[in-house]
Amino acid sequence: MTESDYGAREEKAVAAIKKAIPASLKRDMHPLSKGMFCELYENDEVFPNHFLATAIDGVGTKVVLAEAMRKYDTIGIDLVAMSANDLATFGKMSPFMFIDYLAVEHKVEEEALTGDIIKGMVKGLEQCEASGIFRNSVRVHFGKGETASVDELMSGISEGYGFDLAGGMIGFVPKKDFGFKVKPGQKIIALPSSGLHSNGYTDARLKLLKGEFETREKFRKRYTGKYKLDDAFEGSTIGETLLAPTKIYVQQMAKISKEFNVQGANNTGYGLKNLNRITGKFEFNITNPLTPQPIFKLLQKEGKFTKQQMYTKFNMGMGFFVICEKEDADDILQVAKEGAIVGEVSAAPSTKVVMGGMDFVGY
Repeated sequence: MTESDYGAREEKAVAAIKKAIPASLKRDMHPLSKGMFCELYENDEVFPNHFLATAIDGVGTKVVLAEAMRKYDTIGIDLVAMSANDLATFGKMSPFMFIDYLAVEHKVEEEALTGDIIKGMVKGLEQCEASGIFRNSVRVHFGKGETASVDELMSGISEGYGFDLAGGMIGFVPKKDFGFKVKPGQKIIALPSSGLHSNGYTDARLKLLKGEFETREKFRKRYTGKYKLDDAFEGSTIGETLLAPTKIYVQQMAKISKEFNVQGANNTGYGLKNLNRITGKFEFNITNPLTPQPIFKLLQKEGKFTKQQMYTKFNMGMGFFVICEKEDADDILQVAKEGAIVGEVSAAPSTKVVMGGMDFVGY
């Protein structure tokens, strides 16, 4: 199956989902959050001063690496990060509740590996506490979860060890602080990623690894790489580099948005195209991108990806974008303590991202 086949399949699936949801079940959603990284809902009777922010996600095939390396205590961080970073795009957000779903085969339960997975989620949630920064009472909670035994529904790379996980987060955004307007002349700041985060792992695994850990023949033959998980790489190993947990930007964005009005963009799947989620007609000109970590250079070499493909599939060292007023950019970098100005917003007939002569259109 080709890359275009996967894309067409996904588009068809998403279109069917949208068609199946009646408008009445989205009636209280704020229109400006449609198509954004998380949705905002309002109810003046129950929470008159805030919007309720919602996000949900999984970590994709990165779970294969956790299983292959028998290391389960970081994948939960990734799960929390996927939703938390989506909430962080609204700036003055306060994460309130995280809920999880674990689907596991019997060995994961028998060896109590579920505890390690949950420990990772706890580590992630500790990085989402923003009440001290905002000096409010909205503290993050680990809500009701669910663990399901699903041996008949899945298989892992080793018999009995398969698992998958999903998590959702809700939070609150003050109405008085919502509504940053993106306009020409504003600056784009990139905050560095911790690596691949939780996107593009099917390509990364299949192009880099030999897949000797995969016991299922129909999947093992898809691996075309030359590396083993324990091969040395940049002072660590290939496996440890790939399994590095996703960075969580909640506290950085809380500190930034406490002092400045900003719009965030979580650089997840689709790379630079993520900026196109922001409504309006803009050209996001990336003129000085952050230098990608060595793992991206290795992946481009081994996968024979073009530069445009790399910036469409992966974050390329830029995990999160902050759009701000020109005069605030330097001060924001002082608050963030990392990152750099990588570009600027300009007027355009339609929304797109431009970098080095390459156009990144659509999402």
